[in-house]
Amino acid sequence: MTTPVEANVDCPHPPPSRETTHARALHRACLIIGGVEGLCRHLGVSEAALRAWLEGRDDPPQMVFLAAVEIVLLHLDNTGSTN
Repeated sequence: MTTPVEANVDCPHPPPSRETTHARALHRACLIIGGVEGLCRHLGVSEAALRAWLEGRDDPPQMVFLAAVEIVLLHLDNTGSTN
């Protein structure tokens, strides 16, 4: 699966043992937004909390997870693809 942005965007990916649906959705939203800083602003959360969720060390609150899913779905609607 390819990503719609450059590979050097700051979006940590969890290790395979912690790759949850939450972490994957947040990672994809991070790539779409363009990095951790932008996603923090969009979600209204701290960088430390977002990195913990992205790295699978903690699960985000449900509203944060749903906001990430919304970013992904809106991106799919705008691009018409699954990549």
